[in-house]
Amino acid sequence: MLGASALYAQTDTTGGRKVLRQPVKTVANKVTVYPYATISLNYHSGQAFPKSATGIGYGFGLAFDLTEDKQPIGFYFDIAYQDMRAHAADGGCMDIDVTDTNTIAHTVEAEHYFSYALFEAFLKLQSEKAKGYFLIGLSTGLVTSALTVRRSPNTQLAPDVFSEWKATDFHNKLRLDLRAGIGVQLGHIAGYPFVFEARFGYPIIPALTEYDDYCNANEARGPWRILSLQGNVGLRF
Repeated sequence: MLGASALYAQTDTTGGRKVLRQPVKTVANKVTVYPYATISLNYHSGQAFPKSATGIGYGFGLAFDLTEDKQPIGFYFDIAYQDMRAHAADGGCMDIDVTDTNTIAHTVEAEHYFSYALFEAFLKLQSEKAKGYFLIGLSTGLVTSALTVRRSPNTQLAPDVFSEWKATDFHNKLRLDLRAGIGVQLGHIAGYPFVFEARFGYPIIPALTEYDDYCNANEARGPWRILSLQGNVGLRF
């Protein structure tokens, strides 16, 4: 914990008077650390691929809470890693050999693997009596993986296709989300508060921009956005 300096008495040597030194103002009088583990429900959508995709991801993070117990509003930030993978049947397109000289475009199973290293900053809102709180803020980060795998229905006719997006012009390295969440203290473990958080993020910057997976019926180029609903659990220290 960090504390402001206490009041000190000191003597004025010229007049013999005792004066009080004012407290030193700091950014926060208290810092609580919250290491957490994450399970997320990920939803990928947009015009880039024939079908939206869903999946279960994971992650972890370390949050720093600069809000005192009865303070109504304060600062809250964290650093985190989040895996945002998703899957869709008939979610991608690839060429399948029909004969030695003829191929057709065919919709196939698609797996999207995206992950990010994130910095998140929030305003924390809470009441004096409740054990819960609200978070609202922004999340920004850099991509650590960006891959789509199109699974062939018959590997003898065509192999699986791997698209590494980080090497293309369609890919955005930076992620920026609007974020909101709620948190609640569920109890104590070994004397430390056990806390659950639910957070939702909506991407301002899409994962992919102006891409067209050519099985799309409308042949429209468009973005690929990743929405994430995550649950965090951990102890506060």
